[in-house]
Amino acid sequence: MRVLGIDPGLQRLGYAVLDVKGSELVPLSYGLVTTEKESQKNTRLYQVYQDVESLIEKYEPDVLGLETLIFAKNSRTAMVIGEVRGALLILGMAHGLTIREFTPLQVKTQVCGYGRASKSQVQNAVRILLSLAENPSPDDVADAIAIALCAAKPL
Repeated sequence: MRVLGIDPGLQRLGYAVLDVKGSELVPLSYGLVTTEKESQKNTRLYQVYQDVESLIEKYEPDVLGLETLIFAKNSRTAMVIGEVRGALLILGMAHGLTIREFTPLQVKTQVCGYGRASKSQVQNAVRILLSLAENPSPDDVADAIAIALCAAKPL
């Protein structure tokens, strides 16, 4: 099974691709999709859609793990993240992916054992779980890896 985990964002979207081979988890790729703040929102949404679609076409995942939006500092941020999530949900469905969604609390609990873990604790836990040489950075990438780890677990 192959999993694509995404920490949705318009300016910075974290992604991670993991192969699941029995109990072994193998990171294939992780990083950021970024858009220019000066571009129109619709242009940026389309760029995110295209970039994630390229990842899907390249890695051919079976599962899309996606973080849900529970809290945002302001309503504008919540609306934009909701639009990004909507585009990603449609993209996942269009490619026949199984979609698994997780709250930030669920992700932190599964990866760190504590739902109120800090960003640095998530980064450290991800590094340990996947035997990475260093903590993934920025935190959007670590979050995407953590989401992929959650999506890789059996239902």
